[in-house]
Amino acid sequence: MAFLCISTTAQQFGFTQYTPKDGLAQSQARSIAQDVDGYLWFGTLGGVSRFDGHTFRNFALQEGLPDAQVNAVLCAKDGTVWLGAGGSLMTFEGRRTTVVPLPGVARDARVLCLAEDKEGAILVGTDGAGLFRSAKGVVVPLGGFPSDTASTVRALLALPDGSIIIGTRSGAYRWKDNDCAAIPLGDGPRSISALAAGTDGTLWFGTFGQGLFGLKPDGELVEYDEESGLVQNNIRALLADRNGRLWVGTKFGVNTLDGGRLRSYTVHQGLPNDNIWCLFQDAEGGIWLGTDGAGVLRWAGDRFVTWTVTDGLCSDLVMALCADARGDIWLGTYGNGVCRLDNMAAITTLDGLPNNTVWSATSASDGSLWFGTTEGLVHIVNGRVVPPEPGRDLGAVRVLALHMDDDGTLWCGTREGLAILPPPGGGPLRTMARDERTLLRSVRAIVRAGDAHLLATDLGLVRVSGERTERWTTADGLCDNTVQCLLLDNKGRTWIGTSNGLSCRVGEHFTNIRLGDDFGSNFIDLLLADNVGHVWAGTNNGLFRFHPDSLLADPSQKEQFTIVDGVRGTECNLNAGFLDREGRLFFGTNAGLVMHDPARGPATRPESPATARITGLRSFMLPTNWKGKCDSLDIRTGLPIGLRLDYRKNHLTFDYTAVALADADHVRFQCRLLGFDTEWLPPTDARFASYNNLPQGTYTFQVRASHNGYDWGPPAGFEFHVAPPFWLRWWFFVCCAAIIGLVLFTVMRYRALRRERHEKTRQLMLRSRMLQLEQQALNANMNRHFIFNALNSIQFYINRQDRPAANRYLTSFAKLIRKNLDASRTDTTTLAEELERLDLYLVLEHMRFKDRFVYELRVDPAVDTSRIELPAMMLQPYVENSIWHGILPMERQGLVLIHVEPGLPGHVRITIQDDGIGVESSRDRKATEPSDHISRGIEITKGRADVLRRLDLADIRITGPEQLHDPNGAPCGTRVTIELPVAVGTIRTNGVLEISQDQLTFGRP
Repeated sequence: MAFLCISTTAQQFGFTQYTPKDGLAQSQARSIAQDVDGYLWFGTLGGVSRFDGHTFRNFALQEGLPDAQVNAVLCAKDGTVWLGAGGSLMTFEGRRTTVVPLPGVARDARVLCLAEDKEGAILVGTDGAGLFRSAKGVVVPLGGFPSDTASTVRALLALPDGSIIIGTRSGAYRWKDNDCAAIPLGDGPRSISALAAGTDGTLWFGTFGQGLFGLKPDGELVEYDEESGLVQNNIRALLADRNGRLWVGTKFGVNTLDGGRLRSYTVHQGLPNDNIWCLFQDAEGGIWLGTDGAGVLRWAGDRFVTWTVTDGLCSDLVMALCADARGDIWLGTYGNGVCRLDNMAAITTLDGLPNNTVWSATSASDGSLWFGTTEGLVHIVNGRVVPPEPGRDLGAVRVLALHMDDDGTLWCGTREGLAILPPPGGGPLRTMARDERTLLRSVRAIVRAGDAHLLATDLGLVRVSGERTERWTTADGLCDNTVQCLLLDNKGRTWIGTSNGLSCRVGEHFTNIRLGDDFGSNFIDLLLADNVGHVWAGTNNGLFRFHPDSLLADPSQKEQFTIVDGVRGTECNLNAGFLDREGRLFFGTNAGLVMHDPARGPATRPESPATARITGLRSFMLPTNWKGKCDSLDIRTGLPIGLRLDYRKNHLTFDYTAVALADADHVRFQCRLLGFDTEWLPPTDARFASYNNLPQGTYTFQVRASHNGYDWGPPAGFEFHVAPPFWLRWWFFVCCAAIIGLVLFTVMRYRALRRERHEKTRQLMLRSRMLQLEQQALNANMNRHFIFNALNSIQFYINRQDRPAANRYLTSFAKLIRKNLDASRTDTTTLAEELERLDLYLVLEHMRFKDRFVYELRVDPAVDTSRIELPAMMLQPYVENSIWHGILPMERQGLVLIHVEPGLPGHVRITIQDDGIGVESSRDRKATEPSDHISRGIEITKGRADVLRRLDLADIRITGPEQLHDPNGAPCGTRVTIELPVAVGTIRTNGVLEISQDQLTFGRP
């Protein structure tokens, strides 16, 4: 058997340690597994812990564990997490836990291992009771397995073909379809403690006390033990990673087997504790080691390794590096002089070094080395210090920077300025001291830029070309005047590292970039370019790597490497960076010399978009029981489904996380509340977000995560509803509408009652007025003069012995009196009765005044006078006025014409016209001649019409009296027009009055 063991005692690897101080349940880890959501589960002797890379959540006896000792953890394909706790099984299905007891025969046994077969059943290996199979909540012994002879099952391995490899105290077995066969591993029985399947199909068996065995697919058996390079033959754990390496965990450390070569990792290689109990590789490729007393460890990989004094380095503080002609790397240290990386050579003040504190280094074309110390410049040739030639001694000054031109000219940056040492035979030393012209102070870096040199100083960036200097400061766009380091990239751009950020000068323009939010990330100590075009920036908070073009296009396009990536010292030393012939990069830090070898794999962490998960919901920052406020609770997350919140209790705090096992500190989150936020909030590292005083509505909280700040994963969402306040509920609007309606109804009813009372009062007053006017109309129609004159007329006829005339007069007078008295009992009368009454009056007046006037009463056949109503005794005053004031004053016989006909639409027109002296003549005559006839009938009639209009009973329109004129303009009579609304009367198309013209016309010649 051929093998090769490579010692790694000269290197320190990075490990991240998690202990109970960080939240782990207990320091003795027994098993590790990863569930479908990416969480890591650690089984310990004090419970089980779930880890997302940032926070541990622990489950112990108080959370329902049947036993605090969790020896086995299995994450099934369906998402269920199985725990072997003492002598019982326990399942986690989200937030729901179930305890599955083992059969009575295994009552005193402990669960040691778990596996899942191809059918999804769980295989349970115990200490003393053999092997069991759990399916659908029923646990039974595994068929075909010899539990009587193999009662202690320490390891289980499920293979893709459905077979199960079983490791027991008495040997190894292969089980498939209830058929179990032993696997021979050389001579004699093997006490199997761990199992693993390599990517090449090799089955690996770890034993107690007998080392490591590998059974290849072709049947070849390979063996490794302490003589082969194993740190111990008692193997506790095996892991075959996805890179083809086999990890072997023991009490004294870890071995890796890669291509037949064994490598050891113990406390001497940076392992915090080498008492390893279990091993696991997560989905991101990270290797986890569970220890027996020191918690769990995450291996940072071998991309970055560190040398310290424990590895033979002369000092942990490497300040400068350079390589000699053979490629050996020489280190300038703080306080310990100069030494070679392999520690085979060292030079101190005892060997002629001016001072043991070295600040800068460079190599000449002849292979000799130059170092700048606190007390001057030193030249080393073939490992010996060469004294300076006369006139070429720099003196006891602190040399902070060195640069060698192609022609051998050495440029030296000091605290006092600049010194230029020509090549041998080129003349004496020249200096450019600090003064007003050169403005040089503390020159920390020098680079060649064409035919000039650029200097990093305390006063900004300085360009020296011959005797001419030029300076750029913050006034010109530089991010800070304290320049620490310089670099020219392959496109001629100048990168300037300062104490407060990074600047890039292109032409005369500066672009300033901040590498992080903290001060340490922007304190740039060194700049170094690798062989693939990337630039490395060493800061006080780790290393940053970026491509110049990408960073200028997007300042977020950068990567940071810290302790979790294997960089044990995150504070870099000033300009302590070096690229060797093999492309390896070296960085001097506060914790040793860090080396990155690109040949060991890219420095980029394997990343996929981070997936954010909402883990909790709190009300008023306190844990809340949401039962009764939601439809149900999510089994996996415990979050309420269909949450409905009262408008007064909507102060919500959302807790969220993202599983990032390698770089949890670099994870950034963005959240928003759909329905409230218009866009994503700025990135933050906070793992909670609070919202309060939300108005009513339906909202969806969303959160997403990113490893680097620009590749965002899918958002996680949670929907909830905030109920409106009671004053915005439908029933409140209905109640308000009802109350408002009731109030309005009450007000309107009250006002209506007031209007009704007022109207009743008004109508009562108007009716009283109407009665008064009717009484006055009655009095006007039956005044004493009319009655006296009527009686005189009767006496006249009696005295003349004209009994027929007297009888006719008396009869007409009696009818008129009776009708007037009858009309006084009602408000209105029919037009027929009114015309009949008017006819009686005209007959009496005609008989009285004999031939003084004639009259005509014309009724249009279209008017149904029996169905038209008007105020009683309304027409007589106008007729009386025509007779007394229009006709009687004339010397000739007059004519009174009463004409009833259809008027305006909806009206009946009554026209009373005479051919008397006219209105104006009558008024003049009244003014000059006294008369015993006082006519108030027209005034009373208009008053009655006005009362009817105000009572809304009839819209009676009276026009006149108006004076008529002949064609010559002379007065020729008076006319009054009365319009009665149809509402008061009815118009008919065929006539109903059968009054002959002879009956209606008196005294017609």
